[in-house]
Amino acid sequence: MSPVEELHSAILAKGNEIKEMKAKQASKEALKPFIDELLALKDAYKEANGGVPYETPVAPNKKVDKEAKVQPERTGPSKKDLQKAAKKEKRAAAKAEAKKGGTHGNGGTVNAGVGRDILIPNPTRARPNMQEDTVFFSPGRPPLVTHATTLLTKSTVTFVPHAVASAPEGMLEPQLFLVDGTSLFGDLAIARFLARRSASPEHQALTGGSDVLLTSEIDQWLDFVQQYHMALAEEEAKGMCANLNAVLELRTFLVGFQLSLADAAVYTFLQTNRFMGHIAGLPHLSRWFDLITDSAPEIATASSRVAAVRGKAGAARGGGEEAGGLGGGDTGSCPPLEGAVEGQVVTRFPPEPSGFLHIGHAKAVLLNDFYARHYKGKLIIRFDDTNPSKEKDEYEESIVADLASLGVVGDRVTHTSDYFEDFEKMARKLVEDGHAYMDNTPQEKMQEERLNRQESVNRNNSVVDNLARFEAMLKGEKEYCMRVKIDMTSVNGTMRDPVLYRANPQPHHRTGTKFKAYPTYDFACPVVDSLEGVTHALRTTEYNDRDEQYYFLQDLLGLRRVKIQSFSRMNFVQTELSKRKLTWFVEQGLVEGWNDPRFPTIQGVLRRGVSVEALRAFILSQGASRRTVLMEWDSFWSINKKGYEHSSPRYMAVFADSCVPLQVENGPESRQDAGAAISIPLHPKRPELGSRVLRLANVVLLEGQDAEGLTEGEEVTLLRWGNVKILSVEKDPATGRVLRVRGRHNAAGDPRATKLKLSWLADVRDKVPVVLTEFDYLISKKKLEEGEDFKDFINPVTKAESLGWADPALRNLKRGEVVQLERRGFYICDRPYMGPEKGVVLFMVPDGRSKAMSTLSGALKHV
Repeated sequence: MSPVEELHSAILAKGNEIKEMKAKQASKEALKPFIDELLALKDAYKEANGGVPYETPVAPNKKVDKEAKVQPERTGPSKKDLQKAAKKEKRAAAKAEAKKGGTHGNGGTVNAGVGRDILIPNPTRARPNMQEDTVFFSPGRPPLVTHATTLLTKSTVTFVPHAVASAPEGMLEPQLFLVDGTSLFGDLAIARFLARRSASPEHQALTGGSDVLLTSEIDQWLDFVQQYHMALAEEEAKGMCANLNAVLELRTFLVGFQLSLADAAVYTFLQTNRFMGHIAGLPHLSRWFDLITDSAPEIATASSRVAAVRGKAGAARGGGEEAGGLGGGDTGSCPPLEGAVEGQVVTRFPPEPSGFLHIGHAKAVLLNDFYARHYKGKLIIRFDDTNPSKEKDEYEESIVADLASLGVVGDRVTHTSDYFEDFEKMARKLVEDGHAYMDNTPQEKMQEERLNRQESVNRNNSVVDNLARFEAMLKGEKEYCMRVKIDMTSVNGTMRDPVLYRANPQPHHRTGTKFKAYPTYDFACPVVDSLEGVTHALRTTEYNDRDEQYYFLQDLLGLRRVKIQSFSRMNFVQTELSKRKLTWFVEQGLVEGWNDPRFPTIQGVLRRGVSVEALRAFILSQGASRRTVLMEWDSFWSINKKGYEHSSPRYMAVFADSCVPLQVENGPESRQDAGAAISIPLHPKRPELGSRVLRLANVVLLEGQDAEGLTEGEEVTLLRWGNVKILSVEKDPATGRVLRVRGRHNAAGDPRATKLKLSWLADVRDKVPVVLTEFDYLISKKKLEEGEDFKDFINPVTKAESLGWADPALRNLKRGEVVQLERRGFYICDRPYMGPEKGVVLFMVPDGRSKAMSTLSGALKHV
C-alpha cells in the first residue's frame, strides 16, 4: 500500500472513531486530541499527494441541494418518460424494418431487440477486395478505441466508411476484415484483438496480458462503455462522472498500475459525448483526464477526430466547443460557414500526391476536419491526381500516414482520377457546344498572349476541327490542350481562356496508360466538388482570383454551386513551404529526406518533437482568418512546450568531451559496474507519473562549464541528491582548465541556501552514451524579398551533434518519447539505445525562447 493510501485509510479510521465518540456524547475536551490527530493526518495526506488536499467521500448520487427535494408539480410527461417513448419508437421502427427483410446491403442483419440498431456479423458476406486489414465503419459511430489502439500499438489498419445505403447513419458497428478472410465485429472487440495480436508485451498489457484478474477488470470497464453507448440524459451523465471520480480517488489508472484499454475506452467515451463540463469540480476524474491527455496523446488524437477542438484543463471543460472559437454568437478566429446547416455540411481536403504534406497542408486539413465535426457533417479526403508527371504512390502513402498522425480520418476517401471518364464527356460537350477550342500554341507564347489579352489564332476554329483535335489529344496523337472560351479582355487573368485539358504521355500511377490526356486543377476542382456533394470549399486566399473562374465553370456545366470560404496560408520566417524548393534541398543532399527534422513537413516537425495536440491547438488558434501574416516559430514552440512541461520525465546528461569528475569523499562506495541508488519521482511536481532509480557513486561527472565556476569552500547542490561542499578544485597549470574536483556530501545541507544547482551523473559502467543533436534554420534570412533566390541564403551549418553520457534509465527510452534533461531542455528520442556502440540519439525540442532555457551552452542556438 502506498503512503497516500495508508494515510487515506488512517483518516477514515480516525474519522469513524470520532463519529463513535460523538454518538456516545463525548465532551469537547475529550474530542479535541482526536480532532487534532485527524487534522495532522490530513496535512500529511496533502503533502504526500502533491498538494492535493483530502476530500471527504460523498455518495455519487446523493442529493446535496436541500431545495431540490421540493419538486414543482408536473404539467406533462417527464424527460425520462419522453426518452423511454423515443427508444420505444426506435425499437418499433427497427422491428418493422426487420420484418421487411431484416438485412442490410452489406450482408449484415439488424438486431432490434437490444435497444439500438447494430450490424450483426454475417459469415456469408463476401470478403471485400483489399490489400491489408481493413475496418469498415459508420461515420456516425467511429471506431475511436480501435483507432487509439492502432496508434498505441503502431498497427497497420485501413479505415473505410461503410457503403450501406439502406442503414440509418450512425447505426452500424465497426467491422474488421483481415486479409485472410476472417472478421471481427465491434469497436471494443477489434481493439482487444489488435492489442493482443501485437508482439510487444507492453501492447498486450493493454488488455491485461496473462493476468486473468486484470483482464476481467479491463473487460468490465469495456462492458461499462458499451452499456452507455447511447447518449445519456443530463442527470445520468453527472452521476456517471461522480462515480468515476470516486473510483479514481486512490487510483492513477482505472485498472492496475499502467495504461490499459479501460482508460482508452472511458476517455474516448467522455470526450466524444461532450462530458467535459461534468468533469469540472471532480478533482480525481480531472487529474486522471489530464494524465491520459498528457501521457497518451494517441488516445486524445483519436478522440479529437470527433471533438475537434479541446482546450486544456478548465477552459475546455467549462466552454466546450465555444472555447475553440465556434459557438453561438462570437465565433472567434474560426468564423461560421456561410449558410451551413448542421448535419449537411461537407468539406474536403484535396492534396496532390506529388510530395509530402507540410504544416501549411496541416492547417488546411485540420480546419476542414474542424468544420466538418463541428457541424456534424462529413470530410472528404480526395487525392487530386491529375498530373502523372509529378505524382507517385509513395507520396500518396505518405499522405495517408500523415493524416493518421494528425488523427484525421475522412468519412470518404476518393481520387480525382475516379472521374476521368466523366471529365472526357464534359470536355467533349464543351467543344461540341462551341464553348471550348483546341490550341497548340507554345506555352511561352500562350502566356504572353494572355498577359497582353490577345486571342489565340485557334480560338475561332470550327467545331469539327476542334472535335477532331480533341479526339487526337485523347489518343495521344497530338499535343494539343483544350481551352475554354471566357473573356480574353477580362481584368482577371484567370478568366482569359484558361486551359482545362492537356496531353501527357506519362503513365498514371493509378490508371496506367489508359488515358493520354488529363484535366487541369482549374477544371477538376469545381467539377468534383459539385459531384461529390461538397457544400463548402475552404481555399487559401491565393486562390481568390480563381473563385470567379470556379463559379463560371460550375454554371457553364450546369453543376450545383459550392460555397467558397477563404483563409490565409501559413507562412513562417526562414522557412520554405514550396514543394519545388523543398525537393531541391532533398536532391542536393542538404537534408536526410522529406522527414528531416529541419523540414516543415508533417513528418519532419513530428520527428523534431512537435506534439499533434500542440499542432492542432496552434492551427485552430490561428483559425480561418483571411489576414496573411509571416509568423515567428517562437509562439508555436511555446505552445508545444507547455504539454511536455507536465508530462515529460526528467533525467540528467553531461557532455562527454568536457565533463569533469567530482570525488565525493563520503559518497557511497561503488564500483564501475555497481553503486548505491535512491528512488526519486520521474517528475518533481507530478508524482502520479511514477518514480525512477537515481544511481549514486563516490565519483560523479559534472559539466565542464559548471566545474569552471566552482570555488573551494563553497557549498553547491547536486540536483535530486543533496548538497556538497567543495574542498578543492584542481586545474591544468598550462590552460587553466579544471581537471578534477574534490568535495564532501552534506546530508543536512539546505538546497535553498546554495547558489549553484548542478546537474551531474554517477560515473558507473552502465551510464548511457547519447548523441545530443541541435538544429538551425535552413534559410539564413528571415524574409526573402520578391526576386531574391532562396539558394543565395542557404545556412551553412544547420545541424550539430555532441556526444554525451546520460542516466542509465535512458536505455529503456523508445523512439518518439520526449524527456527533459535537467538544465538543458526537452529532447525527443530519434533512435533508442542499441548497445554501447550505438547509443541513444536525442533531438533538442525548441521551447520558443530566443535563448536556450538551459544555463548550459549548446552547439547551436536553440531554434
